[in-house]
Amino acid sequence: MIPRLTARGRWVLGSAVMFIAVGAIIASPPLVAMGGMMMAVLLALHLAFFPVAIMLRRKKVELSWWVAPSDSAGGALTADRPFALHIAYRNHGSRRLRILSTSILSSSSLAVDTPPIASIGRGQQVECVTSALARACGYWHLHGASLIFGEPLGLFDIEAYFPNPIAVKVFPRGMPYRSAAPRAIGASPHERMGLHQVRRRGLAGELREIREHASGDGFKYIAWKASARKRRLMVRDLETEIVSTQMVLVDVGADMRQGPMGASALDWALETAAGITHEATQRGDRIGLIGFDARPVFEAPIDSGHSHYLKIVDRLLEANCIVDDDLTDVTSGELVGQIARYLAHQEAIDVRVPAGPALDDPKWNSIVAGADGQLYDIAVTGKIANRLVDAVLTRDKQGSLRRMMSNCRDADKQLVPLRKFCRLRGIELPYRAHWEHGRRSVGLADAVARIEGRVDVVYLLTDLAGFDEDTTVLRRAIGKLRQRGTTVVALVPALAQRLPPSESEHGKRVRQLLIADWQQQRTAAKRLLQALGVRVSEVHRGASTGPTPASGRRAA
Repeated sequence: MIPRLTARGRWVLGSAVMFIAVGAIIASPPLVAMGGMMMAVLLALHLAFFPVAIMLRRKKVELSWWVAPSDSAGGALTADRPFALHIAYRNHGSRRLRILSTSILSSSSLAVDTPPIASIGRGQQVECVTSALARACGYWHLHGASLIFGEPLGLFDIEAYFPNPIAVKVFPRGMPYRSAAPRAIGASPHERMGLHQVRRRGLAGELREIREHASGDGFKYIAWKASARKRRLMVRDLETEIVSTQMVLVDVGADMRQGPMGASALDWALETAAGITHEATQRGDRIGLIGFDARPVFEAPIDSGHSHYLKIVDRLLEANCIVDDDLTDVTSGELVGQIARYLAHQEAIDVRVPAGPALDDPKWNSIVAGADGQLYDIAVTGKIANRLVDAVLTRDKQGSLRRMMSNCRDADKQLVPLRKFCRLRGIELPYRAHWEHGRRSVGLADAVARIEGRVDVVYLLTDLAGFDEDTTVLRRAIGKLRQRGTTVVALVPALAQRLPPSESEHGKRVRQLLIADWQQQRTAAKRLLQALGVRVSEVHRGASTGPTPASGRRAA
């Protein structure tokens, strides 16, 4: 951490060297003296600025930040809605500091504006506020900030990194959604009645109206006294409060993740699932959630209430921070190397192995080579990761972090602590893009197999990728739902809205070809689901998931 020359300082140094060189060539003492004077001034300014480096080494400068509650209901942070990031600089030294710039290292979804230039007197604290934006929902992190300190003339500066990791929880966009499936007549009875009413014929419930007898009405529904007064057959229609049970299946596969951050099919699916859940809990219905790819990834059992809605949102946010071995495309060496670099910058801990042991040494069992050929000690890295994770889990009163850590998977037990550390600190790992033939259908079938009890409506949020590869498994899974009398609705994101618009003729033609190719690839899966009695609807982002259904009618 040594003062370095800025562009202006390099220009001054180059001018001094030029004066000295030209003066020596033409034997001009004034030019040599001028160049020497400029060099002396640069050296004096360097020595005068060097105490700032000493202050930084002695940790006389501190940086802290926090996220203020947003202006939305409850103060929750929402995707695509700016929020305020407060940054506080503390100067415990004896010199005045001038911060030229602040670069913030954060998750890929967070976009943070550059904070303004700050000047901090000795023993003072300066607070500034900058704006940040989360392009997608999820658990995101602010890792640290790189500060550049300068002197008044702008000839020297020092860059210092301040690690200060904090987590930011961003909720899905608040968008109105309406049910895509009709209300079911045979809804599940429950000890708490629903907030909506269903018109049905029967012998129980509150009277809605008395109407004329129509073909198909049973004799037990006839209102005999009213029929005697009207001199024609009249039938009672009653209203009964019911609770409907629903399940949301969210596809979190690689095809759903394609596209810009915040505008992918997965972002649409998470927002849609949150909207459907919010609507169901507001009506008093019971609802559950399962996220799947080649296997079920996360789930929330069927329940009701606002607290259950928050639990489902928590599960949905986990879709953007998956670190499991079988779902990510990263080798053990790449994983250890990435965490080693993170520890070196954030914790000042070096886990590199300077020299490899002898070929027959058993230490090789805990040593792995990174992508650059550098050797790393997995055992030491795992112990450090475990210590850092446990330090945070001891402060976890609600147990939400402990549950997230328990879901991390890896076939190599030595790498499980590293996966947990990635989940805790928001280290993003690339998602696996390709699966064996038919694995997508198996993943959906496994998700369906986890549905217990009677469910009236199942929402399937997917882009249908890979569902036609194993039709036997898919037919068996959907058939089980249909045998239970469950209405299955598949909501597919519209590709036309995900592709960027184009003004040129060639761009429009390419866009049309992409849409046609995508539709052709999904046609087989769409026809298969429709043949199995599944309603498949293509939904545009920001639109309702379907028309408001007529109550008391079950979908065919």
